[in-house]
Amino acid sequence: MPTLALIDGYSQAFRAYYGLPPDMATSRGELTNAVYGFTTMLLGVVAEEKPEYLAVAFDVGRTFRHEQFDGYKSTRAKMPEEMAVQVPRIRQLIETLNIPIFEIEGYEADDLIGALSRQATAQGVDCLIISGDRDLFQLVNDHVRVRYTSGGPKPKTTIYDVRAVEERYGLSPSQVIDYKALVGDTSDNIPGVPGIGDKTATTLLQTFGTLDSLLARLPEVKPPRAREAIAAHRTQIELARQLSTIITDLPVTLDLSACRTRDFDRQRVVTLFRELEFKSLIERLPQSEAAPATAELAATSDQPQPDAAYRLITTESELVEVAALCRAAPLVAFDVETTSTDPMQAQLVGVALSWAEGHGAYVAVALSSPPPTALLRETSNLPLFAVMPDAELTRTGASVAETQAVGLPIATLRQALGPMLADPSVPKAAHNASYDMTVLAEAGMPVNGLSWDTMLAAWLCDPGSRNLGLKGQALARLGVEMTEIEALIGKGKAQITMDQVEPERVAQYASADVDMTLRLVPLLRAEMEQKRQTELFNMVEMPLVPVICAIERAGVLLDVPFLKQMEVELAQRLAALVQEIHELAGLAFNINSTQQLADVLFGKLAISSTGLARTATGKISLTAGVLEGMAGKHPILDKILEYRQLGKLQSTYVLALPSLINPRTGRVHTSFNQAGAETGRLSSSNPNLQNIPIRTEIGRQVRRAFIAPAGWRLISADYSQVELRIVAHASRDPNLLGAFERGEDVHASTAAAVYGVPLAEVTKEMRGRAKTVNFGLVYGQGAFGLAQQTGMTPGEATEFINRYFTIYAQVKTYLDSLRVQAAQVGYVETLLGRRRYFPELAPGAQTPHNVRQALERAAINAPIQGTSADIIKLAMIRLAQRLQDAGLRTRMILQVHDELVLEAPEAELDTAVALVREVMSHAFTLSIPLKVDVEVGLNWLETELY
Repeated sequence: MPTLALIDGYSQAFRAYYGLPPDMATSRGELTNAVYGFTTMLLGVVAEEKPEYLAVAFDVGRTFRHEQFDGYKSTRAKMPEEMAVQVPRIRQLIETLNIPIFEIEGYEADDLIGALSRQATAQGVDCLIISGDRDLFQLVNDHVRVRYTSGGPKPKTTIYDVRAVEERYGLSPSQVIDYKALVGDTSDNIPGVPGIGDKTATTLLQTFGTLDSLLARLPEVKPPRAREAIAAHRTQIELARQLSTIITDLPVTLDLSACRTRDFDRQRVVTLFRELEFKSLIERLPQSEAAPATAELAATSDQPQPDAAYRLITTESELVEVAALCRAAPLVAFDVETTSTDPMQAQLVGVALSWAEGHGAYVAVALSSPPPTALLRETSNLPLFAVMPDAELTRTGASVAETQAVGLPIATLRQALGPMLADPSVPKAAHNASYDMTVLAEAGMPVNGLSWDTMLAAWLCDPGSRNLGLKGQALARLGVEMTEIEALIGKGKAQITMDQVEPERVAQYASADVDMTLRLVPLLRAEMEQKRQTELFNMVEMPLVPVICAIERAGVLLDVPFLKQMEVELAQRLAALVQEIHELAGLAFNINSTQQLADVLFGKLAISSTGLARTATGKISLTAGVLEGMAGKHPILDKILEYRQLGKLQSTYVLALPSLINPRTGRVHTSFNQAGAETGRLSSSNPNLQNIPIRTEIGRQVRRAFIAPAGWRLISADYSQVELRIVAHASRDPNLLGAFERGEDVHASTAAAVYGVPLAEVTKEMRGRAKTVNFGLVYGQGAFGLAQQTGMTPGEATEFINRYFTIYAQVKTYLDSLRVQAAQVGYVETLLGRRRYFPELAPGAQTPHNVRQALERAAINAPIQGTSADIIKLAMIRLAQRLQDAGLRTRMILQVHDELVLEAPEAELDTAVALVREVMSHAFTLSIPLKVDVEVGLNWLETELY
């Protein structure tokens, strides 16, 4: 039978609101967490349940139940204002999808769903109710089911049919009303019979069948206390039954033809999704039956964009012709298709080029012939992207795809395209160019002359965007809905690689990519100019791309035997911790189970949970922060924290790092993301080397595993207190500037000033507190955070901060000005002009207080941390060039926040260290000098000042 899905509107909207981060918003500052969550729910229902019909029901105002009982739902909190402002958007979404909304003054959504499900059954249609309200279980029958969602951010969905209801309650759906009449409902504030709990109520209804039968045979009820309680509360029981009963005979008419699931204007929905910045959800839209097939956009076809000429290159002469067109073009867009997202292990499948808007060409690599070769790289220095002769190109251990027989040999691509790609006088563009350039360089076709990366340009224009992918940018800026890659290679277990797709189809897909890249350039150029980001783009971000590529390709060497030994030692310590924790708990339990851990801490050990953070479902949160805040309440807490820290260290690094070694190079090649953070900092992945823990000795030991090759040394160059120097420069505070100018220990100097003692009398504890404030101020830290970190009372922390800002008054003025700027103009800037936008702080923005406070702290931090990121990027660019100009084999292999790690032959150490120190010290001019600490060693941990 066909199915009608009936959605309980507010039930699902509330679940969406509480299930997603409260600060989820568009680039304009419009809150969207409830809208996004509701949308994903709706699309999930359509995709998973495939209902032919769909409708939504909403409550309207006070209901007849409120008239019957003043306390009905009186304990429920008022709808948060941050959710209320999103309700109109949720309704707009439903209406745009052409889904009927049912609501009647004085009745709840439950009643409407009951009436509609009854009419649907009469019309020969099954019903699936979508709700998180168990009241609706009473409607379940052979033709009505409930899709019930419970849980927090990762909810559990269960389909309740007659059997499932019986298994859960031990009762039939028709007995659910009587059950609630006896036990009440705390969520609706319906009182139950005192002394009658779940078990007693279930037993009574299993024995007597119905509430009416139970009341009629009351003398038979056992035990006596239950009989007496029921007799004393008969009026209350009857009221509870009335309040719990869903009305199914409302004056509402179900018109199934108006509820057809796919009867909507796709373009209207896409337009709304673009406005809400829900790009990732567009591909999940079901096929609309309202629009004619000719109106379908590219996401459902492999056809080229309108007015586009895309072609598959099959001959060498055609490829030579395309290369000539590219050489003559003012800008060339390029893109690669491969078999993997890891550029160092990806097999090159083909190359796409566009030399003019509307034109694109794709040449496939003949993978059935000898595969593309890659550079055999030793520890010698690699020029950024020098062209290597074919004689120096070899390949070891690469897999060969046998499925793509159509295409040209890699040698032909190198001969026809290689010179053009390597020519710096031919301006080039790509989207996420780092990936494409690395793949091409590994295939023997290095790229020079990159002048545009449209992903980086889009990021500079909107650094908080979650929509930086090419498909998202094409949709948002060009209004073009492009084919998603899954349309070619599929998803999940059935997913194939691009070399298994027909080259003709890949040609249309890849040509569209380069065409859209080229079309985005003028739009992004104009926006960058308007937002004054052009100089930052040209002087920092674009020159950094080839530097990052060189770092990624160089990789880093690991001491695998050391990690294996560390694995054994960690396993032994973890086993010992488990035993210690079980002994302290007095029983064995699964420490990794949040529920079992909560039962032990707050049940068995009776640790107070007062004031602890809770999840959206009311459960106590047991994050590391919560456990740290409970320190001192019981010895078991420190052991659990240590167990978690060591377990994460073991799984994230000690076990994972060896598995990430590239079998061809024998090294680990992390991927750096230039657009990974709103502040401008680089982030890394596979593995993430930015977050290696260094606060504990065992965490620091992970760095010991990163080693130099034989005859080489690692150089670690770290900016000293660069963010504090930036604060001193930007604030012009004479006391902070003076401490740096005198070459004093700035933390000790701060402590001496705040405590009013001579510098020589500053204790370790004094200095530690001053250091916490010095570093905390760049993150907008307040008294509460200082108290937590130092052990001060809140009053002591407040007094300390007040004294601090009395001494450094201009620092306070500067930090306050950043809050004001963020609110007034909507953004803050680094010293180089990098912007971070804060539309949520604009006057009138409906931003929750706690979210606003967090954003204000981010507004203080962004110019400081962002300037630090800009400075080290400039240092990387200039250092790479200077090393190459000097003909040195020394090369950068890692960047971690304010630190650069290089690999240098022992014979070059003196020259390399001097060059590193010089370049980094003069990367940017502040009113006080930048200081660089340079250390050298055989591994990343055991380095010494040089």
